[in-house]
Amino acid sequence: MKTVDTLVKDIYEIIDSGIEVHEDDMKFLLSFIEREVHTFFSKEEREKDRKATLRMSNIGKDKRKMWYDFHEPIEQDLKPNERIKFFYGHLLEGFLLFLCKAANHDVRDMQKEVSLNGIKGHIDAVIDDVVVDVKTSSSYGFKKFSHGELFSNDPFGYVYQISGYMQALDMDEGAFLAIDKQYGDLALLSVEDMSTLDASKRIDELREVIAKSEPPVRCYEEQVENNGNRKLPSECRWCHHKYNCWSDSNDGTGIRTFKYSNGYRYLTHVEKEPQVEELL
Repeated sequence: MKTVDTLVKDIYEIIDSGIEVHEDDMKFLLSFIEREVHTFFSKEEREKDRKATLRMSNIGKDKRKMWYDFHEPIEQDLKPNERIKFFYGHLLEGFLLFLCKAANHDVRDMQKEVSLNGIKGHIDAVIDDVVVDVKTSSSYGFKKFSHGELFSNDPFGYVYQISGYMQALDMDEGAFLAIDKQYGDLALLSVEDMSTLDASKRIDELREVIAKSEPPVRCYEEQVENNGNRKLPSECRWCHHKYNCWSDSNDGTGIRTFKYSNGYRYLTHVEKEPQVEELL
């Protein structure tokens, strides 16, 4: 009987050698694609995404960010190119599960609904008796899985998410199966010690945060540059609440955004005026 430890190696082997695809595996893949296409165009699913709610996939969010989601929501209609990017990420996840099945690993309970402390979620799969969450990632983010850095740097809350799935299923073993979207590399990161993470307790804490009229303290500290300017930490750059969250920066005028050749820089205090374009 195969174990999840050889999953990546076995997938590479069948890709190298070639196989005859089983009819049931192909049906699974086509069914997965069909479901994702329907979801992609569904107005109902888009309305769900706009509504702030506690679910297993977001219990690892920073508490302050969660407070803003509920109290000062910002409607974000994704652009077509952004929707396409998320869509092919979902397709890749389905293809990875297909490869796991094709490599003769035991794959079950795909997209099974689970519940914990009053909230629900859907697991990706149980593979070889291990709860597996499939993640597609940029090359930068992929290093967190391939180098085991996720447990110390997890801004998206993936570890709490999988701990919730494990608790809901009363299972002790979990793992992330990740793919680098740029280069196609695969990595399996086992979740070995979840004793310090209690997803059910986390849900209670988030409910308490959401019930309060004021947000909790900021999640991260600003970074000081060599010239004395201070900027948002990298964890805050992509947060759509950053302008509300840091509205007291620059003596109450808010974040100032400057366009550098390597991207935008969000300054919370300006000691020396940057010699680049400021976005107003």
